[in-house]
Amino acid sequence: MKFKLYILSAVVLCAQPSTALDLPDSIPHALRKIFISGTALQGGMLRTRDLKPYGNYYVGADIKVGWQTDDGARNIYDDLFRYPSYGVGYYMGNMNGIVMSHDDEQGMGKPAALYAFWSSPMYRSRWWQLRYNISAGLSYNFNAYDPNDNPGNLFIGSNHNAYIGLAFDAALTLPGHSSFLAGLSFQHFSNGSYQKPNKGLNLLSATLTYQWSAYSNSSKGYSRFHIPPYAPAWEANVFWAWGVRMLDTDFDPENPNDGKRWYCTTLSAAALKQINHRRKWGAGLDLFYFSWGDYVLRYRHAVDQINPLRDTAINAPPALVRQQAKETSSFSKNNVALGIFLSHEVGYKRVWLVTDVGFYPFGRVGDMPTHPVIYERLGVKFYITDRLYAGVSIKAHGAKADYTEWTLGFSIRRQAKVTSDQ
Repeated sequence: MKFKLYILSAVVLCAQPSTALDLPDSIPHALRKIFISGTALQGGMLRTRDLKPYGNYYVGADIKVGWQTDDGARNIYDDLFRYPSYGVGYYMGNMNGIVMSHDDEQGMGKPAALYAFWSSPMYRSRWWQLRYNISAGLSYNFNAYDPNDNPGNLFIGSNHNAYIGLAFDAALTLPGHSSFLAGLSFQHFSNGSYQKPNKGLNLLSATLTYQWSAYSNSSKGYSRFHIPPYAPAWEANVFWAWGVRMLDTDFDPENPNDGKRWYCTTLSAAALKQINHRRKWGAGLDLFYFSWGDYVLRYRHAVDQINPLRDTAINAPPALVRQQAKETSSFSKNNVALGIFLSHEVGYKRVWLVTDVGFYPFGRVGDMPTHPVIYERLGVKFYITDRLYAGVSIKAHGAKADYTEWTLGFSIRRQAKVTSDQ
């Protein structure tokens, strides 16, 4: 109840008459692009076929501080994305109403997250907007899995997790400085298999937002201007990535924090064609090295030796199987895999969102008990210079995280002939 009152108070405080908050004329024009918003969220966890919560209710709130682009700078990318906004936010949630059985004494906790967000209109008129919002950051303060204190939380095995959000909302813009928004929000929490269990927590909620802007809504300019034609450019990318993860084979439900973590590296090369100012398509090759490949095969063999009737290693005593598997540090072909992928990138200035879909033509030794064939990659990269970039991505199988990739890459490209200042 106190949490609900906190959310209501935050929204009411944000919604005070804007006349008291008008900025004096001496404030620089750049500061007049700033806005502040408060959002209340209410919803529940998305159920899966094998995990259905006994109780499924949560509330949350977040506060954003952002920057609204306009036509003053006549920037190509701002115009192409219908004048987006971006900034940082802080999320607070109460998920103790999400419990897996009537015996659970704890829910998922009261997590919080610090994140960056991007919002772009799909439709804009004088008084209305339809927008999509993307956010990503880091979260903390979960009631993570514990065999004694919280055995029902099979979704999150760590207190700190990645946070990813996708939202759609409709905005009513009022005269002056105020806007009201309502919509739907999807939120995902996961640690990228760094700590098992890690099925990931997915939430769907309704949202209600009040936004106050330092600028007057009636004076903001969003006029569209002529975008010069783009001469398609070819690009060659090479990157190296590194990640760490825990295997199901090493996850001991009785002592989850003692599981071994394995490393993996990727060397990748791709050819892409940038077809316009903000979009690239291409294909490439991934050469993976998974340090756990040979060990997983030995583990499976050990399971068969202990009890041939067991279908998976997860059902066998983990400590006994690991002892018989006797991991090896020698190089093995079972630790290597080749991937072929198709790539799509969408960019805003120096920031690019990357989506890859690939497959292993010769197979891959995977986590127990799966043998993955198709993989996905979703990430973001930032160009430090015109050629050097760094990024982070989630590599997954069937939308289930395999591990987190930290990337450093280099691009060689034929410059496109753009006749306007970008």
